Amino acid sequence: MTFKLVWENVRHRPARTMLSILLIAVPVTLILMLIGLSRGMLEDRSERTRGGGADLIFRAPSSSVIGFSAAALPAKFVDVLSKEPHVVDAVGVVNQPIAGGIDSVTGIDLASFNRMSGGFVFIAGHTLEKPNDILVDRYYADQSRVKAGGTINILNQNWHVAGVVEPGKLSHLFVSLPVLQDMVGATGKLSQIYLKLDNPDRTQEVEDALKKQFEGYQIISLKEL
Repeated sequence: MTFKLVWENVRHRPARTMLSILLIAVPVTLILMLIGLSRGMLEDRSERTRGGGADLIFRAPSSSVIGFSAAALPAKFVDVLSKEPHVVDAVGVVNQPIAGGIDSVTGIDLASFNRMSGGFVFIAGHTLEKPNDILVDRYYADQSRVKAGGTINILNQNWHVAGVVEPGKLSHLFVSLPVLQDMVGATGKLSQIYLKLDNPDRTQEVEDALKKQFEGYQIISLKEL
C-alpha cells in the first residue's frame, strides 16, 4: 500500500518529486564530500608529519600541530631542547601557506633534516644547492605536472625545481630554511621543532617533563597524530 501511494505521487507529480530528491541528495552529497576531503587531508598531513623521524613536536603557545601557524618560536629553542634528557636531536622548520591555504612550503636545514629523517629518496634531479632551488614530492609533481629542472611560482617567486622526491616526509614542497625565513620576515624564528629521543618508549615521560618545564608551549607526541 505504501509503495503504491509513493508511486502514484511520483507518477502524477514528477517535477515536484525530482526537486525534492535534488534538495535532499545534493546537500547530503556535498556534506559527505567535504567530510571525506577534510579527513583525507588531515590523515595525509599526519602521515607526513610522522614521516619526519621525530617523536615529539614542540610549538609556540596557541598554535596548531596540523595548521599553518606563523613562525613565532625563537630558533634558540633548538639548542635548548637538544640538551634536554633523552633528546638526541632537535630540528626546526618554518611552514608557510601557499595560495589557497590548502598546502604549505617548508623551510628546512638540509643537514639537520637528513640526519633526523634519513634523507630524501630522489626520483629525479638533485638536492637543494642554490637559494632559489625547491624540492617537490611525487604527489605535487604529478598534480601540478612539474618536472625536475622546471620552474614553478610559489609565494610570488619563481623557483627552480631542483628535484622530485618520494612523498611522506613533512611536506610536499621544501626550500632552504634561511631563504624562507628571510622571505616571510621570520629571521631567527621557527614554526615548530621536531625532537627525536634516544628511546621512543620514553615519549610520554619526556612529553610530561617538557610540559612542566615549558608551561604553555605545545608539546605533541607523534603517536597522538
